Amino acid sequence: MVAEGVFTTTNLESYCSVDDVLALLRAYDTSEWGSATELAAEVTALLEPTKAAVDSAAGRDFLLHCGQTVALDGTGTRVLLLSAAGLTPVVDVEAVQVNERTLDADEWLLYREEGAIVLAATSRLGRNFPEGRQNIQVTLDWGYEVTPADVAAAQARLIAAELVARWTGDGGGVEAVSLGDYTVRYGTDGRHAYTIRRLVAEAREAVARYRRLDFCAI
Repeated sequence: MVAEGVFTTTNLESYCSVDDVLALLRAYDTSEWGSATELAAEVTALLEPTKAAVDSAAGRDFLLHCGQTVALDGTGTRVLLLSAAGLTPVVDVEAVQVNERTLDADEWLLYREEGAIVLAATSRLGRNFPEGRQNIQVTLDWGYEVTPADVAAAQARLIAAELVARWTGDGGGVEAVSLGDYTVRYGTDGRHAYTIRRLVAEAREAVARYRRLDFCAI
């Protein structure tokens, strides 16, 4: 299923806060990393690029999209799967239009948990959505009003891994671990090499649970 639409999202530069990252860093001696203000500034500078990395790894963002209209391919069945187009979680559906005709509210049913719209038995459209390319338009609210806690924690772990790698020395050869398009380079013989790998691996695992199929938006 292909979907096209216009993104309308809230403006959010980061899923985690500076305090989320600083809480993780309390496990380390940061006395030589600079003042508390300098450390907070370093964390702040990493918020935007690591958020982008989370979005890249998940193939989606974790914002709330309000009043977005998407064009979907007709399925030839009673069911139109919004989840298959990556439009999850579904908050509400405002309107369904088929071949330029807006369906009455009693002609379709919304199943939020399943991310599906189902034609009602009494729909004047018939038993099935007609097959076609981009012949159905749905106006809906979808996404997250509050960022999932594990996603925020994943971003915080990525930032923590970057700072630990910067401040605990390279030692020996240099390797790299990545989340999305963000790469953390660390010394293979550094005393926190295992911790850095673990932090990024945990972040990657958390984000992977939300990864969706490719979604085409214009």
